[in-house]
Amino acid sequence: MNKFIVLFVFICTISNGYAQENNKKANLSLNEAIKIASTNNPEVISALKEIEVADGRILQAGRIQNAELSFTANEVPSEFDLGETGELDLNFNQPIEFFGKRSTRIQSAELQKRITELNYERIKKLITSQVKKVYYNGLLSNQIVESIESNINLLNDFLAQVTDRYQAGTSSYLDVIRAKVEITRLKNELFDARKNYQQAIGQLKILLGKENGEEYELADSLLYQFSGYPSLREEINKDTVVNYFSSKSSFLQITEIQVEQSKSFLSLAEKNALPDFNFGLAFQNRQPLPGNGFDQFFGLNIGVSLPMFYSSGVRGDIQEAEANLSISDIRLQYAKIRVAQSIRTAFNNLSFAEEQLRLFDTSLLRDVEDELRAGITAYQNGQIDLLNLFDIYRTYRATRVEYSRTVYNTLVALTELEVAGEEAPLNLPKGETFGN
Repeated sequence: MNKFIVLFVFICTISNGYAQENNKKANLSLNEAIKIASTNNPEVISALKEIEVADGRILQAGRIQNAELSFTANEVPSEFDLGETGELDLNFNQPIEFFGKRSTRIQSAELQKRITELNYERIKKLITSQVKKVYYNGLLSNQIVESIESNINLLNDFLAQVTDRYQAGTSSYLDVIRAKVEITRLKNELFDARKNYQQAIGQLKILLGKENGEEYELADSLLYQFSGYPSLREEINKDTVVNYFSSKSSFLQITEIQVEQSKSFLSLAEKNALPDFNFGLAFQNRQPLPGNGFDQFFGLNIGVSLPMFYSSGVRGDIQEAEANLSISDIRLQYAKIRVAQSIRTAFNNLSFAEEQLRLFDTSLLRDVEDELRAGITAYQNGQIDLLNLFDIYRTYRATRVEYSRTVYNTLVALTELEVAGEEAPLNLPKGETFGN
């Protein structure tokens, strides 16, 4: 019997330890989240694999046409006796492109690889931006949860005081009911806030590309440093910001390279109007008279293609390439306009958010805290009733929540400014066929 008791206690101890280990949450900083997403996010991994695809296309673009080895027998007797055959030839044939076609194709493929490399960097920037936004949203939700929990604790203490005053006959039972209703309302808000926090953590796990059941505890705080970035300083103007972020835009660099790629395609189309060559060698066996043995000879074959017979097709290729080059130029100019406007809008949003945040820091928070202290003192001295105190308290709590939201909005505005040059939809080539 004692053995069974010891075994039961041992199993319970192991189970409790396992449960505690599973319930343990891992601290996750923003920098750690960005680092994990940069290596695990499926979109980032796919963009990285596209570089390998581009490497393969470079090899394809440098492909040399296959040589041809053939055996020819002529004047074969009806008995199919090769010894009586009049001619036996061993032929080697190699098509040769006009000089410059192959190098132009390789150049186009290398430009495509550069596009995929820049797109990889662009995807990482966008995923980093999403991670930041979701992380900040998690911090905001967690801060709201902590604020509501703190307020519930304060109201519980306040409820105890109101109850004591009611029992002492200095307060009405209605005040007790109002305090209980306020606590219940806050608990409902707490439920929604916790749900929002869990949703933010779930979204963060998706961006990290990890879903192993591990729980995360966000380690950073919801803070904004005014000195961390160009903001409302007088020496920083919109043009400076536009020039800075435009120079960092992978999207604009990709669009510029697409123009160069269109030029390369036009050059290839023009070179396709030039002839290709064909070089051949033959080892020939000739038998003047059946049964007298073969005489050996060498044969040489040099040929040239005649694309002028297909001039309409060549002209069509050139016309198409010229039109695509014009389209690429138009898209580049349009992209510059869109990126510049996107950066200006993001900068305006950041400037407005910082103004709001400065307003909280310089006056609103201090004023509402003073008002709350004065309200509590006035209620204790019987100068205001409980309803007025609750109004002051709700104003204080709403101000604190709005302050947290303003910090969040400012951080998000800064994040959006960092990727303002990358958000425009990107029309990447589907993959060119590098051939004649």
